[in-house]
Formats: sequence, C-alpha cells, structure tokens
Amino acid sequence: MWRTWYTPFLEGSALKESPIKAARRPPEGDLEARVRQQEAVAKLGKSALSRTAIPDLMDEAVGFLIRTLGVSHAKVLELLPEGDALVVRAGVGWESGVVGVATVGTNLESQAGYALISDGPVVCDDLHREIRFKGAPLLHDHGIISGVTAAILTGDLPFGVLGAHAQEPRRFSQSEARFVQDVADVLGAAIARSAADERSRTALDERAERAEAAERRFRFLARANALLSASSADYPTALRNAARLAVPTIADWCFIDVVEDGARIRRAVSDRSGGTSEAFYALDPKSPHGTPKVLRDGRPEFVSEAGEDLLDSIAREDGPYGLPDLRDSGSFLCVPLRVRQKTFGTMGFINVGPGRPYGPEDLALAEGLSHCAALAIETARHHVPELRLVRELLNRPGQPPNTPSVPSVDTPDLTRRQFEVLNLMSEGHPARQIAAELHLSEATVRNHIRAVKHALDARSQLEAIARARKFGLLST
Repeated sequence: MWRTWYTPFLEGSALKESPIKAARRPPEGDLEARVRQQEAVAKLGKSALSRTAIPDLMDEAVGFLIRTLGVSHAKVLELLPEGDALVVRAGVGWESGVVGVATVGTNLESQAGYALISDGPVVCDDLHREIRFKGAPLLHDHGIISGVTAAILTGDLPFGVLGAHAQEPRRFSQSEARFVQDVADVLGAAIARSAADERSRTALDERAERAEAAERRFRFLARANALLSASSADYPTALRNAARLAVPTIADWCFIDVVEDGARIRRAVSDRSGGTSEAFYALDPKSPHGTPKVLRDGRPEFVSEAGEDLLDSIAREDGPYGLPDLRDSGSFLCVPLRVRQKTFGTMGFINVGPGRPYGPEDLALAEGLSHCAALAIETARHHVPELRLVRELLNRPGQPPNTPSVPSVDTPDLTRRQFEVLNLMSEGHPARQIAAELHLSEATVRNHIRAVKHALDARSQLEAIARARKFGLLST
C-alpha cells in the first residue's frame, strides 16, 4: 500500500530509487502473496495460542494452505509409532475414507517420507519425473502432479508432515515453500505444548489419585487400629476381628496365622460371606509359599498373578478351612506379623479371579493393617482377663483376698499436654488436626508425639497407642 501512495511523489522527485534496489525488490504480486501468507500464519498462531484442539487446528492449517496457495489438495500426516508409515490425520480435496485411514510410506517411499529426513521443505514440480523418492499411490490415485511438503517437529522429534498439492505441473516459489514450513512449525509447537499440557494434567491426576489413596489408607488404618485396640482382649476374638477387617477392603479372603507351641499354627479365616472360622495345622518349614516362606525369609510374599495351584496349596494348609470353590487364578499377599523385630505369625490376603492383581499400594496397606493387627494380637496373647485374675487371686492359699499381689508396672510419666496429644492420636487424628484442636503449631505437636513415643518406649504412633492402653493410660 505504501508503494502505491508514494509512487507519484518518487517518480517526480530527484530521490528516485536506484536501478539496483529496484531490481532486488520483489514484484507487487509476490509482496501481496507474502502478506497473505504471513496473515495466515498469524491467524493460525492465534488459534494455537487460544488452545484450539489439535484436530481442529490441523483442519484450520490445511484450509489455509488451500486458500493461500490456491492448491487443490492439502493434508496433515502423522508418523505411526512403528515409524514405517504416515497416516492422514486431516485433509482437504481427498476422496471420502482417506482421512484417518490412508497411509504413505516413510523415507524414500513418498515425498512426505523424504521430507522427514530432509533439512527443510521439499518441493516437487512434476511427480512423474521425480528421482529423489517414489510417488505414493495416494497422490497418483488423486492425479497429483506437484506439491510442497514440510516436516512437523515437536522439539527434536518428528510428529508428521504437512503437504500442499496441485493436479497440474507447478513451480512452487521459495516463499511458498517457506510458508508451508511456517505452518508446519506452528502445528509442531502447538502439538508439543498440547502434549506437555496432557503430561502435566496426567501428572496432576496421578498425584491427586495417590493423595486420595493415601488418605483412604490412613482413614482405613486409623479405624482398624481403633477397632482392634478397643476389641475384646480375648485372643481368638482378636484374631478373628483382625481377619474380618481385611474383607472386602483388601481381599476376598484373608487368613491370620500365629505360631504356637513350636510347630503348631493357629489360623483365623475370614471371607466375603462375612463368616469367620478358626483351625490349627502343623507348620511345614519347607513349604515354598505362604506362612512358612514369610516366616523363613522375614519378608512379604507378593504374587500379583497367582495360579490356581499356588492358591490351592495355601488353602490346603488348614484342610476344610481353605478357599471356598477355588477354580481360578488370583492375586496373593502374605506379610509378617511383627512386634519389636519379633515375627510371630503372618497375615495373608487373596483376591480370587483374574484382572484384580495386587500392586505396591495394596502391599503398603496390607503391611499397615498387619502392624495394627500384630500390636492388638500380641497384647491379647499376653493379656490376663480381669475376671480370671480375680479368680486366681481368690484361690491362692494363705493370701488375703483384699491384698492381691498383682505385678506392678512402672507407668510412664506424661505431662497433661502429652496426655491430650495421646488421646487425640488414639482417635486417629493426624498432627495437623491435633495442632488445630489444641491451638498449637504443628511442629510443637510433632515434638509432643516424639516425647510420647520416647516415654512409652515405642517406635511408632500405633505402638505407642497400644502400649498406652496396656499401661491403662487410655480407655479401651
């Protein structure tokens, strides 16, 4: 526009443009074409910045090629994961059924494939005379004679190819080839950003899912610990309650094995029917799976896909109390019951049926529940019921009933604030919530928790709560 406005003035003045500069200046038509190309690239870039969906952006790109270059056909090709073909993802001018289905070869099998291994856009004036690469059947079937293609890159990785084609011989100019490359670059940047956004969303979703799973595990273990700690001090009842807690949250079938009298094992079983049972069996130290293996190795046994033979061998350990109607594969977990580095039994979990394998998070939950169960079971094993203790004291000869010699236990000395923290801990409250309820900083609460564990000679909060109940510091 400025050339048209200034032309009369320049032609009538002494400051006429030199012949050399005039020769270097592109013709008027080339300038207008270049302006249209730049406008098209700018519009496409604006759509990309507005987070237009990638399929819509591809459709918009091929539309710009058709209108700006005046060609009959345009397409976007995506490189398949195998790397041996490109599939048409968007296009204009092609027959029905081409987009999303038709493919062309890579490397020297097509102009598009050749563009992927070239440093810049590839121009073909006459496909029938081309010697650098083969003509793809897709182009021949549509009567394509000439075209220009450019690689679409996402960073340093190839995504695909952008192409503009004509059905007559045509010599594409350098600016037209550069325009196709510019459009391909905009597409590549948009695709790369979309992929990065998707990865970020996926990462956020995974973190949120992990956080929710951790919160569910915490709530489950807090409830389990409270129920086990408050349950009857009767040893068999504690076993059955612990097994019942695992079904159906963790397993279809759960067993708890506790070693008694050397080689005898007491087993409590719970299943989806809601029933529980108890049995005894002899320990076979050479058994390759289940309780003997975990007791032998001291580590959990984790089988994500357990065959029928393995599950059946575990079920046969206690005869009639095995898995009901076991006819399929499943997933199996067995973790030790351990208190103060002393292993006295195991807790086993089985999901029956394919497609439900245990994973690392299930193992973490199983180990957490087994720790709660171990504390409750160990306390129940060494607990003397009050009624039995009274009867024993009354039956002791030569000792007045009102002066029973009950073994004394040194009760840990806790401050009033530490008692408050301990009580809230026993209700399953995390340090953040305890801090809010007691109007303290979270750091101060954590210091109190450490002091409580030290006073009770406990290595964890769960063990501290169990020992506090044993000393009578908490109500059962």
